[in-house]
Amino acid sequence: MSSMRFLSYLWRGFFCCCCIRAMPAKIQQEPLNDRPVIGILTQLVSDDVMRPFGRTYIPDSYVTYLESGGSRVMPIRLTLTTTEYENIFRKINGLLLIGGAADLETSDFARVAKIFYKLALEANDAGDFFPIWGTCMGMQLLTVLVAGQNLLTNTTAENVALPLNLTADAPTSRMFQNFPKRLLKALTEEPLTGNFHNYG
Repeated sequence: MSSMRFLSYLWRGFFCCCCIRAMPAKIQQEPLNDRPVIGILTQLVSDDVMRPFGRTYIPDSYVTYLESGGSRVMPIRLTLTTTEYENIFRKINGLLLIGGAADLETSDFARVAKIFYKLALEANDAGDFFPIWGTCMGMQLLTVLVAGQNLLTNTTAENVALPLNLTADAPTSRMFQNFPKRLLKALTEEPLTGNFHNYG
């Protein structure tokens, strides 16, 4: 072997050794985060005091509530396209419709919620469980979406505790099937649920 060829091999070997030593022994990979991602529709700001801070908001209490249960939160703005909402739908595991004071039929909040509601129905029909939770106005909006019209009426349920009026199938439903029977019975017989709404 010629000395030039030998030097060439020597340099290659030296180069490889240096490069291998310079590389980390094991590439650190971040652990997979499999906590559910829950989307929250934002609300339009209606308060003059909050307007300088942005056009939409989510009260922190909803974010804290979901994160305390182990979820991650994805804010969903009301100004995106249907295609963008479809992409978001594929990346989240559920949706929270928050309380507030938006029109249940004509607001951007209602329009966007309807898109997600239809996508959730399609997913659930295909066997892919996609929950939507509505709090206060969010629950009222769900009743409008399910009924296809606004059937809500004024009611006197402001700051009052009432028992739940459950259907006969409630104890075997997905939501209540593992619920403690004593507590479920108490919820239907005693005024244990707080109500703070004007429509029902």
